[in-house]
Amino acid sequence: MPGLAQQVGRQPVQLPVQLPVQSSEQNQVIFQQSLIEQEAQGRQLYQSGRFVEAIAQWQRIATIYAQQHNNLSQVSALSNVSLAQQQLGQWEMAQSYIDQSLALLTGQFVNSAQQQVMGQVLMAQGNLQMATGHPHQALETWEQASAAYLQGEEPLLSLRAQINQAQALRELGFYAQALDQLTTVLATLASEPPSLLKATTLNRLGEILRLTGHPLEAQIALNQSLAIAQQYHSLGHIRAALLELGHTARRLDHPSAAQDFYQRAMLTIASDHLSADHLSADHLSADHLSAPAPDPSLALSVATAAQRIPIQLAQLALNIETEQWAAAAELGPIIHEQFASLFPSRTAIYQQVNWANSLIKLQHIHPQALRGNPIGWLTIAQQLQQAVQQAKTLADTRAEAHASGTLGHMYEQTQQWAIARSLTQQAIELTAKINATDMAYQWQWQLGRIWQAPSNPERSTTKAIDAYHQAINTLSQLRGALASSNDSTQFSFKVSVEPIYRQLADLLLQTPAASTHQQQDLISAQEVIESLRLAELDNYFQEACIDVKPISIDQVDQQAAVLYTLVLQDRLSVILHLPNQPLQQFSTPVLAGDVADVTHQLRQKLVIRSRRQYLPFSQQLYGWLLAPVADAIASSGVSTLVFVLDGPLQNVPMAALHDGDHFLIEDYSLALTPGLKLLNPQPWNPQNLKVLTAGLTDSRAGLWPLPYVAKEVENITRQVQHNTVLLNQDFTQAALEDRIKATRYPIVHIATHGQFGSTPEETYLVAWDERISVRAISEMLQAHRGQREAIELLVLSACETASGDQQAALGLAGVAIKAGARSTVASLWAINDESTAHFIDYFYQQLTQPGASRASALRQAQLQLLQEPQYRHPSDWAAYILLGSWL
Repeated sequence: MPGLAQQVGRQPVQLPVQLPVQSSEQNQVIFQQSLIEQEAQGRQLYQSGRFVEAIAQWQRIATIYAQQHNNLSQVSALSNVSLAQQQLGQWEMAQSYIDQSLALLTGQFVNSAQQQVMGQVLMAQGNLQMATGHPHQALETWEQASAAYLQGEEPLLSLRAQINQAQALRELGFYAQALDQLTTVLATLASEPPSLLKATTLNRLGEILRLTGHPLEAQIALNQSLAIAQQYHSLGHIRAALLELGHTARRLDHPSAAQDFYQRAMLTIASDHLSADHLSADHLSADHLSAPAPDPSLALSVATAAQRIPIQLAQLALNIETEQWAAAAELGPIIHEQFASLFPSRTAIYQQVNWANSLIKLQHIHPQALRGNPIGWLTIAQQLQQAVQQAKTLADTRAEAHASGTLGHMYEQTQQWAIARSLTQQAIELTAKINATDMAYQWQWQLGRIWQAPSNPERSTTKAIDAYHQAINTLSQLRGALASSNDSTQFSFKVSVEPIYRQLADLLLQTPAASTHQQQDLISAQEVIESLRLAELDNYFQEACIDVKPISIDQVDQQAAVLYTLVLQDRLSVILHLPNQPLQQFSTPVLAGDVADVTHQLRQKLVIRSRRQYLPFSQQLYGWLLAPVADAIASSGVSTLVFVLDGPLQNVPMAALHDGDHFLIEDYSLALTPGLKLLNPQPWNPQNLKVLTAGLTDSRAGLWPLPYVAKEVENITRQVQHNTVLLNQDFTQAALEDRIKATRYPIVHIATHGQFGSTPEETYLVAWDERISVRAISEMLQAHRGQREAIELLVLSACETASGDQQAALGLAGVAIKAGARSTVASLWAINDESTAHFIDYFYQQLTQPGASRASALRQAQLQLLQEPQYRHPSDWAAYILLGSWL
């Protein structure tokens, strides 16, 4: 219905009739029947969209009950009047009827019937608060409604109120709480038969799962919702499920499936004159979609703009994503024409902003599509100005900030800098009033872009840097949150967050060497890069999962140099930190695409064991990263290089870089870290090593056997004093967890197939009985840390990262950091099983040497393999990397 975000419980309810005393039993029956018929007529009018007539009907009913002094039934009728007025956007009148209802209920909470009616009124009041942009108030009101329904012995109605609470939490950006709420409701409904209430709950659950990065689980919930909706032939519920399934298909990068779902959703509107039986899954097939379109005039007569616009907005965005320029250009004006029929509400404002954002994007990336189109910059500006005015009328500060900031973005695109800056600053001020940090960072970032725009006559790098810093400080408050209040502002890390860090670091690194504040800017750039690495890990796990503690490298290790890398569009920049020296910065002019190509080629040639075809790429990367500072590093006397790697650089081993004479590992011990803030340094103690080793030699889960794991286990047992072994059938998730809980093991060594994928769901280790997810691994090892000291070393000797996937490298780093181990040794790709056994033997032999460090032990083991003819190729030794503490 127009303007209201599909809140549960907005359908008019059956009035709790309390019959007045009649002169005869026959008159009572006739009176009761008359009221029932009138109520049914009111509901039919409401459900058919004839709200004015429904209002008149319920007003007449309310008058009858007032004459009979039947307060409860009068209140119920008045709350239904309010619902219908909300559908018409008559907010003040709707509030007045709620006020009347509450006044009539004053002091009347003696029995369950009175509590039920109170719940009904509170549900209507919450709907009104939500529609007019006050989700905090709506949440509180629906909590009261839930309590009233429970006291009124209506548990299912109480669940409706709880579902609405989840919607308010979603609107406020509290996704975890909304997910918990809906999960609890669904568990309560588990024993109930299928119902539209369950369909709604599953739909809302699917939406939250999608927004929190669980699209596959979302798909399951939404298909269940659709099945129930089809069982009840409910067009509204079918449409809602199809629309959300379309959004989920887009999230899964299945544009054709998304388009199909959106078309099917539109069909529920255009075919509203058909029986619901015709809207089963079979009739909504591709064959049906290819049939002649329904008569547009009929579709317009039976469907409201509010039903069509959400679907068309999704189609518009999808058309732009898939470069269907003509379709996008055609749909823009169609949506625009319908805005006139919407009354002011938060939903309507957000829809206008959503539409404007899509058109701005289309104008920016393919302006030819809109040549000759009635939609131009002026039309977009006028629509956004209307949205701003509507938000002011509703006193909806958040919606006003959203619309004002988007209007500023439009003027940024047209390079009208003064207007863009003024509107953006207004949006920032509005978000500050309501502490809307999830929105504030976007406008702070926008202000930074405006200040640094080359064509801005008032361009100021200093002001741009200040604005960027404000945006990043705001983001730090959001740590890992999917903070959005609407699909039009949905949090997207790659598009909406990562560029802020990169653009700020880019500005800071441009400070001239002669500048008095260059050193401070380099320190700031270093901190920004560390913050970016942390944000990437938070985004990977969809939660703020890692504690940070700033440390000084000079206090940790006087023999280590740290290299911070940053792949920018036009150059590869490196910040070098040498012990007790000022930071140094150098950049190599090379396109980001070329860096990605060289790293991809290097990894590919290494993995396939090409004879020497990898060498040009290895030398090229060395030239970009290290050649400019090789002399400075050598003269500093450091023995360890610690890399904070960016983007595609995370997929290749630094050990294999070649200077034309020899490999980097031949000169230095090497380590990787997402950032010094994530380090938990502690010198290595080689005495009394106790190891827990788990592994598989047999084939499991369809993967090839690892026969040399037995040799690996034997080698570890020979090198250390205590080695507890879980091999094959003994290596189950439960057994591993029990061992970790029972005893402190400084080293946990897992020799099994594993995958570091682009999502936590694709990152796992293979045990005898099942795959162990990255979250299960983390929880297991964190339990160890909670009871006693941290695990000193986690070794994953047969795992690999997904080839060419930058996100997969985050999976590896995430396991290492989130598990709480000080250090992790793992492999970037699957290595020969036999050479792995030799490497592990050498590695543990080095770990037991007096004065050894983790990094030196790894280096010596790699050098021993390098010196053996059969393992001289870097494919056999370079893939092993050390993450975390190198001490």
